Amino acid sequence: MNNSISLTMIVKNEAQHLTDCLQSVKNVVDEMIIVDTGSTDSTLKIAESFNAKIFHFDWINDFAAARNFALSKSNCDWILYLDADERLDKSSAAKLKYYASISDNAGYYCTIKSYNSQAKRNDTIRYIRFFKNHPKAHFTGKVHEQITPSLEKLNYKFIHSDILIHHIGYDISKEGRKQKALRNLKLLEEEYAAAKNEYVLFQIAQSNFILENYETAKENFLQLIKSKSLNNQFKAESFSYLSQIFFNDYQNKQAEQYINEAIRLNNTQTFYHLLCSKILLRTGNFSEAKKELLKALELSKNSEKLQYNNLQQVNVSAEEIIYYGLQLSYQIKDSALTNQMKAELGKVSGKIISELIDSLEKQKLINESETDALISEVNNLNLSLVVNLLSRYENKNFALTFLQKLYNIFNDNSELIKNISLILHSKDRTKEAITMLEEKYEIIKSDPSALLYLSMLYLKIGKEENALQIFNLLENNFSSFNEMITKVKAIKEKLVKSLEV
Repeated sequence: MNNSISLTMIVKNEAQHLTDCLQSVKNVVDEMIIVDTGSTDSTLKIAESFNAKIFHFDWINDFAAARNFALSKSNCDWILYLDADERLDKSSAAKLKYYASISDNAGYYCTIKSYNSQAKRNDTIRYIRFFKNHPKAHFTGKVHEQITPSLEKLNYKFIHSDILIHHIGYDISKEGRKQKALRNLKLLEEEYAAAKNEYVLFQIAQSNFILENYETAKENFLQLIKSKSLNNQFKAESFSYLSQIFFNDYQNKQAEQYINEAIRLNNTQTFYHLLCSKILLRTGNFSEAKKELLKALELSKNSEKLQYNNLQQVNVSAEEIIYYGLQLSYQIKDSALTNQMKAELGKVSGKIISELIDSLEKQKLINESETDALISEVNNLNLSLVVNLLSRYENKNFALTFLQKLYNIFNDNSELIKNISLILHSKDRTKEAITMLEEKYEIIKSDPSALLYLSMLYLKIGKEENALQIFNLLENNFSSFNEMITKVKAIKEKLVKSLEV
């Protein structure tokens, strides 16, 4: 059985990434086919240094067309296709020849792991990236192009492999991710208008979610969950996205309904169970929230094995689950769960963060000389826990100093802003508290508890009209948050009467 391998790529101005990509495959592929769509940097010089075969293709806003042009130039028996911001894992490089030798007319599912250091989460998705060459094999899709539909028609076998590809292209700022999503959305909408396709609609919905077009994303996903032909894994993802949208809008009943549907369709996604626990905690179902937390932790420990069963998977780190678990344990006053989470934390994190959490839990005063070193251990995963512990401190001066130092790093966190304001008010610095909330209004406007607190501060200083505006906003934007809205209406009724007098 012949098993020569072509690497096929389409590139444009990829000098930053291309060397590492080609280096990762140079000892395993027999030829490198590089299709350039208009580079003006040193991309082509780098490709030449690896003896790649370089071809030029005029960009026509169609990734599949460019991929198919690259396929037409390939001379080998097997095709591996990559993007410049991807790297073949060292352990996988040696396996390509083996997989090519044991099967014919096959396509291999590979794991593409996308890194997001900002969110401290790594997502994986499984695509056919390695397949037997065939003159009728071709890609479809202007963006998020796929080879699978074509190979299905050629009766290819689809085999799950342990080939791992690292994707660093989305390890960028939130704004950078939005720019990519906006570029993709335009092409996806053109494709969907030309021919309705549920997978394309799913990609449109995801793009709208990234762009924070939540109402449009909601409409997209509501359409997808009614589908009778959409793959169940993508349908489960659609339910999960809907749950996130409703959870963020404090529509807890709907959020719980949708996440339960996601879990019913796919019980092996760590993120689903973690989200479910957060919803149940908010609704006061503490025993079930604890069960879902522990299920999420169990799944996170087996995420590498489970990824072979999931075409798309959010890899939630054990640390993220444990930090949330500690918060849950404090809130429901479950000392056994606290001790369990502390033991788990000791297995996955450094000694310093464990000591910090222990000190904060016991309300120890930390020397100023030690504070900066401890703050360096705080990140997006444990920030909420640290803020929560500091908010319980009896020594408000210490808590305020620590929180303000955190604010120098995390100045866009609503919970942190709110808690600093709370302490300022407790120290009779109400005007400072209000100023802080007003200056950060664009951040806190999606946090109903922060808005309610601002309205109460307005009442404290006699700004009834300002308070009334916030109450109206809360009623309009968080109407499903029943417990809070009941309180708002009662206060508002008294306020309106007093203003009429």
